[in-house]
Amino acid sequence: MARGRNKIRYCYEDYMKTVTDTERLEYQRRYAPLIDIIARGENDREVMTMAREYDSEHSTEMLAEAIHLTVYCIACSKFDCDC
Repeated sequence: MARGRNKIRYCYEDYMKTVTDTERLEYQRRYAPLIDIIARGENDREVMTMAREYDSEHSTEMLAEAIHLTVYCIACSKFDCDC
C-alpha cells in the first residue's frame, strides 16, 4: 500500500512557527478538535475523513480548516500565497 501524504500535519506545524504566542493559543483553542484529529491521523486522507465525521457529529467546521491548511504555502507562510 502506498504511503499517504501528511501535508496537513506538516503545514499546521509550520504555521504554528510563524504566528505569535497569542495567535497560537487562540488557534489551538479554536481548533483543538482538529489538532487532536491531526495527531491521530496517519495521513491527510484519514485526517479529512475524521474531520468530516467530527463536523457531522458536532456541527463544526474542522474539515474546512483542514482543507485551509492544505493551501498553506510553506515558502511564504501565507494562506493566500503571492510568491
